[in-house]
Amino acid sequence: MSKKIYLLIIVLFASNTVFAHRTIKGQIKNKESKETMVGVAIYIPELQKGTFSDEQGNYRIDNLPKGVFTFQYSYLGYKTISQEVNIEQEEITLNIELETTYIHSAEVVVSAIGYSSQHCNAIKVESIKAEDLNNGATINIMDKLVKIPGVNMITQGPSISTPNIRGLSLSNVLVLNNGFRMNNYQFSTEHPYLISNYGISKIEVIKGPASLLYGSDAIGGVINYIGERPASVGMMEADINTAYYSNTRGYETNIGVKAHGKQYFWGVRAGMQKHGDYMQGNNEAVPNTRFNDQNVQFNTGINNDFGSFTLRYNYKAARLGLTTPQAIALVDDKGYLNEMWYQDLDYHQLSSHNKFYFKKLKFETNFSYQTNRRTLFATSQHLLDMRLQNADYELKVNFEPSSSQKIVIGTQGNYTQNINNGAPEIVIPNYYQNDFSLFGLYQKDFGHKVHFQGGLRYDYRKMYVPEIINTTIATATNLDTNYKSINFTIGAVFELSEEWFIRTNFASAYRTPNIAELTQDGFHETRYERGNIHLQSQKSYEGDIGLHYHSQMFTFDFSAFYNDIRNYIYIAPSADTTQQGLEIYQYGQTDATIYGLETGINYMPTKQLDLNLNYSYVIGKQKNGDWLPMIPQNRIQGGIRISLKGLDVLKNNFVEINGNYAFKQDHITDHEEASDAYFLLNLGIGTSLKFGNQHFILSIHADNILDTQYMDHLSILREEGFYNMGRNISIKLSIPISGKYGIK
Repeated sequence: MSKKIYLLIIVLFASNTVFAHRTIKGQIKNKESKETMVGVAIYIPELQKGTFSDEQGNYRIDNLPKGVFTFQYSYLGYKTISQEVNIEQEEITLNIELETTYIHSAEVVVSAIGYSSQHCNAIKVESIKAEDLNNGATINIMDKLVKIPGVNMITQGPSISTPNIRGLSLSNVLVLNNGFRMNNYQFSTEHPYLISNYGISKIEVIKGPASLLYGSDAIGGVINYIGERPASVGMMEADINTAYYSNTRGYETNIGVKAHGKQYFWGVRAGMQKHGDYMQGNNEAVPNTRFNDQNVQFNTGINNDFGSFTLRYNYKAARLGLTTPQAIALVDDKGYLNEMWYQDLDYHQLSSHNKFYFKKLKFETNFSYQTNRRTLFATSQHLLDMRLQNADYELKVNFEPSSSQKIVIGTQGNYTQNINNGAPEIVIPNYYQNDFSLFGLYQKDFGHKVHFQGGLRYDYRKMYVPEIINTTIATATNLDTNYKSINFTIGAVFELSEEWFIRTNFASAYRTPNIAELTQDGFHETRYERGNIHLQSQKSYEGDIGLHYHSQMFTFDFSAFYNDIRNYIYIAPSADTTQQGLEIYQYGQTDATIYGLETGINYMPTKQLDLNLNYSYVIGKQKNGDWLPMIPQNRIQGGIRISLKGLDVLKNNFVEINGNYAFKQDHITDHEEASDAYFLLNLGIGTSLKFGNQHFILSIHADNILDTQYMDHLSILREEGFYNMGRNISIKLSIPISGKYGIK
């Protein structure tokens, strides 16, 4: 079978000269004044190909394949146009008129059915774009997601954050790197996802069940980090970035270079960061929260008449201090080096995304290989050494029988193995896991008013543990089991008018018990944990309904959800103790429900003034009426951003004020403590300086400007009596550079 696939690929490459070259061109004007517009961005997300309009408002993109693709036309202060174009002829002329707007309109997102406008997608996908990722003094890119209502972070200082979406976290949430799941020992809160702060075009978030798209573990939601776009056709682009953070006395640097010829493109990026122990609101350091990391990224690819092919490589190495009782007693300096009680991590990912186009058919073959090594050191002693390896594949066929219908069928698979490398401690045993799935998705547009989506998926997972570490949890010395599940999604978007629409969706999801929940029997972090080999798969059924309104100056969003979870897996103290008298934490199961809502408004009375406010609320209960653990505080977030007129040297000036109020959380389990309410105030200013033809982008942000002492309910360090981070001021400088490349 594999030989036939390779032969097909070779034939397709060899036949490249047979295909006709297709071109789209046109002129872009202001809808009101009819004047031509220079610098409008034209981008085809599926092909990762784009350009800008010239001084006469003209644009041209060559070497396009036959098929239907979404073109996105965007310019600051104007309504973004997302338009599907059927590329059949060798040359197509498409003139566009952009309409002035203050509010950013819906962009193209990676949805269940492919690339589509957010307003046509029954599964809501929220996103944060690259230009918004630098706002704020946040050190960890994962923490930037808390701007999205319903998304919170479980933290152990600035270096370790794991997402909590609508009250679910750890193995209930999937994190993707360019569409592939990151298997990252996510059974524990001390295991961070190794994502670089740079080289990201945007982050997309699905809140709620998404097993239809990604299989097991997507009960709470999905976070997808999407790599940066290639350079515009015919351009070479570079950027130099540096930042300083006052709280940790930390600094980071990052440099990227990329170029795009007629068909081929490439890019490379490298960076590092170094931080000391962070300071609490009482101006005291939290011992051993220092960390250091380095990262390298590379991508290359080709876009031509019959397909697009991209190869990406990501590498990150990190040394992260752990604030254990032993480290608290030993670490009393203010240095940067990790010398005791720290994780030494390295992560490699090699991925390939390949698309072939045949008239109404789009055929995708995507592959990924990841290796993740985790070692743990206590002073000079090597305590733990594990390596997790994953190979993933995805084959999809996208068929459009008519302009109003889309069908996707495909298969996904994964092979995972964990190997312990001889260190004295073994947290989880060696194990092997195979996943296989089949899925189908269907979309039907009923005119321009109703967009229907539905799908079905079958999953099979086989797990094998050759030797269980401690047989007190099982009658056998090994584990050889499998899990099966069928999941669905059905939903629709109803466009009531140009401004109003309703989104509804009902979906199921599942996750199998992870290896720690099944087999662990020993100390982990600061407590003794025992697995349960009899755990069953979790099953979730969630209904969502949302209401959206948008106009030139105002948007309003409201969404409510109800998640019914069967066999919810949790860990809690049991009646048993160790020989030393320590409580044994035992994994168990119960039925549970999680429900809540998110709402937000955005008002821009002028182009210079942007006001936003959002509120998130979530409740989690067990079947017997007890509360669920690790449910975040309800919160209100809001901000004001003022854009100021530029001068000869200073351009794109802004001032922003943001506030975050977290309500008291006293809906807690027996082994949790209540969390008090708190308020944080953040400030920021920024500008773009121009000297000659060179731009310099400078910003200064101050988070927790009042230096508030607070303990967030999802902070793990509150168990040791430490507050969250106090005042943190960042100074960031970015230098973009661009020039012509490869096309005469």
